[in-house]
Amino acid sequence: MGLSGPQLHALTTRLWRRRPDSGCGRPWSLAFGDRVLLVVLGYRTNLTMEQLAALFATTDSTVHQVTADVAPHLAALLGPPPTDRRKLWLVNGTLIAVHDQKKTKNYRRSVHVQILCRARDRRIVAVGDAWPGNRNDVVVFRETVGKTLPDHPRLSGDGGYQGIERIRSPRRGPDRKIIKDRAYRRIRERRAVAEHTIARLKDHQVLRQCRRKAEGINYAVAGIAAPHNLKLEING
Repeated sequence: MGLSGPQLHALTTRLWRRRPDSGCGRPWSLAFGDRVLLVVLGYRTNLTMEQLAALFATTDSTVHQVTADVAPHLAALLGPPPTDRRKLWLVNGTLIAVHDQKKTKNYRRSVHVQILCRARDRRIVAVGDAWPGNRNDVVVFRETVGKTLPDHPRLSGDGGYQGIERIRSPRRGPDRKIIKDRAYRRIRERRAVAEHTIARLKDHQVLRQCRRKAEGINYAVAGIAAPHNLKLEING
């Protein structure tokens, strides 16, 4: 899911419109386009700050400053969810291995992130904040995207979302086992779309072993989702 030249140019243009260089203070040692490339490349390859500094012929402190400056604005490009209520949305959770032990409370040292996508074109609708990896889908959904997501009549999830009325999930019989009827097969097909979308996001190595801490984890997830949507938009 790497960006082509025109896609990277479009991403740089949108970031520049959102936050151009003010011209005040000490000038950056890297051009704006190079700073955007540095952050995108860091997400894609998960190189350390030292490795990125060597690659861009700059210092470690500059890489830290560039990441801290660009990452929040890149994440903000994800924007609010679409307003079209007719399209089917899919929700699924995923675990991201992290180094920040303050964010994780399970033996796998991972965080739990909720991701919503549109079934028709796999556009990312919203991403939730990282929660400890030992929390289930219901808890994380209710405490993150469930609080900010507008009410949507067509929202589908797997059996892990049982008990959330706004999400369509497989029906269960009196014995609490899932009824494997035609509706269940349709939900399984939709779940495959959600899993495939998450797999495309995880082509970025930072979502496989994230070294970011605290809010940096949330910026990384949203900052990968935004170029994902941009690529779908440009490809049509």
